[in-house]
Amino acid sequence: MSPAGLFGLFSGWRVMAPSNPFDYVGMFNTAAQLNDPVLIIEHGDLYNQKGNIPKDNIDYYVKYGSARIVRTGSNVTLLTYLTGVNDALAAARELESEGVDVEVIDLRTLDYTGMDFETIGESVQKTMHVIVLEQTPRSMGIASRVSDEIQERFFDYLDAPVQKITAFDVPTPVSRMLETALLPDVNKIVEGIFRMGDV
Repeated sequence: MSPAGLFGLFSGWRVMAPSNPFDYVGMFNTAAQLNDPVLIIEHGDLYNQKGNIPKDNIDYYVKYGSARIVRTGSNVTLLTYLTGVNDALAAARELESEGVDVEVIDLRTLDYTGMDFETIGESVQKTMHVIVLEQTPRSMGIASRVSDEIQERFFDYLDAPVQKITAFDVPTPVSRMLETALLPDVNKIVEGIFRMGDV
């Protein structure tokens, strides 16, 4: 039930999605300096996550519109945000034993204006294969918009269509067991990458 796709539809909104404590504090400070309305998406599954922040500077900033390369790779680019970052890293570690080198990019900024297509484009030119991963149902997320922009901007570098790994397009269930079945996990990410063929 992520609101990223909904708020991202409206021009003027800035949508940020921190996946770790460092980014959360830095993005919050950045948001406070922007004149536009800002939505910072928090994911409940990240509340218990621990991470470092600068000890003597809690006023640091994370630049608006800057994606972060979490893991470098050469075979496929995996774009994601929030909890997808941890799942993507786990899948990348699993695929390493299969000889597939996955580059994981944390988008961090999800609105159209702030999407870091420079970082994305550099990765696409290197890997020539792209997957967009998010927990949101396909019709409600940003994966379709991002993949469309990539295919329009970087078509000549792609060896395959951009793939999307999302939650099933159904209402989010209350049951934890059903929710687990609905959402993409490490196994679904690995399967999605292998479906791309020659990566």
